Amino acid sequence: MLPELATIATIRHASPAMGCSLPFPVSLTMPVGPGNRYPTTGAAETARLQDEPTGRRVRRHCGGNMVNLHRLFLLIWILSFCTQLNVPDVAMAAEDVIEEPPRQTPVIAQADVVVIGGGLGGVGAALAAARSGAKTILIERSGYPGGWLRGAGLGNVLAINGWRPRLDEGVLLEITRKVVELAAEGYPNVESAVKRGQLEVTNHEILPHAFQSMLVEAGMQILYFSTYAGSVVKDNRIQAVLIQTHVGRAAVRGKVFIDCTGLATVAAESGAPVRQQEALMGLACWIGPVDVPRYQAYEASLPKMPDPEARRWLESKIGVPVTTFEPRDPLPQGAMDYKWEAWLERQANVLGPKFREAVDRGEMPLLYRIGRQGRVGMVEGLKVGYSQVSGGVARPRTYIVGVDPTDIRQLTEAHIKSTQYLFKLAEFLRKHIPGFEKAQVLRIAEMTLNRAGRSITNDAGPDDFDDVERPTHHPDAIAILQRGPDKGAYEVPYSTMLPQGIQNLLAVGKSSSGGWMFRTHMLSVVMGQAAGTAAAIAVRDGVLPGQIDIAKLQAELRAAGVPIPQR
Repeated sequence: MLPELATIATIRHASPAMGCSLPFPVSLTMPVGPGNRYPTTGAAETARLQDEPTGRRVRRHCGGNMVNLHRLFLLIWILSFCTQLNVPDVAMAAEDVIEEPPRQTPVIAQADVVVIGGGLGGVGAALAAARSGAKTILIERSGYPGGWLRGAGLGNVLAINGWRPRLDEGVLLEITRKVVELAAEGYPNVESAVKRGQLEVTNHEILPHAFQSMLVEAGMQILYFSTYAGSVVKDNRIQAVLIQTHVGRAAVRGKVFIDCTGLATVAAESGAPVRQQEALMGLACWIGPVDVPRYQAYEASLPKMPDPEARRWLESKIGVPVTTFEPRDPLPQGAMDYKWEAWLERQANVLGPKFREAVDRGEMPLLYRIGRQGRVGMVEGLKVGYSQVSGGVARPRTYIVGVDPTDIRQLTEAHIKSTQYLFKLAEFLRKHIPGFEKAQVLRIAEMTLNRAGRSITNDAGPDDFDDVERPTHHPDAIAILQRGPDKGAYEVPYSTMLPQGIQNLLAVGKSSSGGWMFRTHMLSVVMGQAAGTAAAIAVRDGVLPGQIDIAKLQAELRAAGVPIPQR
């Protein structure tokens, strides 16, 4: 006889010590033994949690680990027992859901390789798959490729001198050639751009146009204005992905799928285990015109070290000593809740006493709060510069912590408060900072960027940042990551892109098990190139992505200009 089912409680957060933390409210129905309240979590309940939408969501936030899931059950039972709660006295309403009516969804396209997300990783993946002979479709929610570079306001730098991958590696070299060909940024030839090592593109429309031109020339199909909405999965393989457009829902069939969403969204919705991390988000804007020489003269007159009075003032505001911010949930008592050490280093002198006075008068927020732990402020500097295209501009962006990028309500609130903060900042700069006398907000980025947030889990990814900054060799290397000339060369394993449980899916960049440690523009492009090449090989050889011949993949990547070590 199955145990009686009863809803124990509506919970918001489980202790990280129990193996998981839920950043969303959820009601769980648990089996309880007759005559007592001991949770007997058995096969029936496990099956229910595998199938129901709420169960899938809980399971993802427990890292796909059923041991953690059972720990979560036990925690709920302990809480309810220790507080002497009776089942009718707790919030027992199930999470509000609706049952969608059965529907037939039209299949509007099918391909060998389907790439979801047209950012830098998606561009690299789609180009490589198409050029390797696979029929390829790129699905993109906006009306342009390039993702962050245009939509999140990071359109000024594609590569960093001294970092790897370099501009002369793989698809990155082709992108450089296309920018030179378009003659829009003043680069006289490819050689000079590569020698400089840092491709700066001040016109935000150039790179999306370059990417689109390359994609069209490669002969693939692009589906713009198409938001990924789910997967049809059978026998651990994705049969099709669902997309939502402004004229309704549609489906796209494929053989191999590549998750280039930056949040492992396809992997998570398809049932692969994922993990969640602090997203470290931000919203960029452009403020101008700025009289750059006047501002630079003002900046040069400032002390090099942070004003001691600024530290005392800041500590009086935040109530704790300024140390080093470490995002944790929950934050220990007495810990900083924001990156205030960076604010002191980059902002305190530039904004000066006038900023502190404006905060004290209520004219300028030090930060905005979102929920229990969300914070929106600015720590990264004004980033003032000049170009022939834009003239003198500042490119500040907010810095957001404690916000779940998979919760659209939190994300929306963070975006709204970021916008409010940036307009307040522009007003303050116009009144008080030399060079900004005529400045106003020229543009707010279309999306709030997330530096991390959610990624697949497997045993191939690095454990921490130290791992990717020391020389590391892997037999299945598909790219070299080097975060500066004084750092070690880390060989990125192909296996970091293989989700558990979904056999025909690859996850690129931040969506891979490297997570935020793989967050560079250059690596996103080359990892995408590797994923697209691997997907095409899998289709050509009639195998799954996890079964391809790694030596064959590495040989094709080397032939395409990716310098993978040979041993």
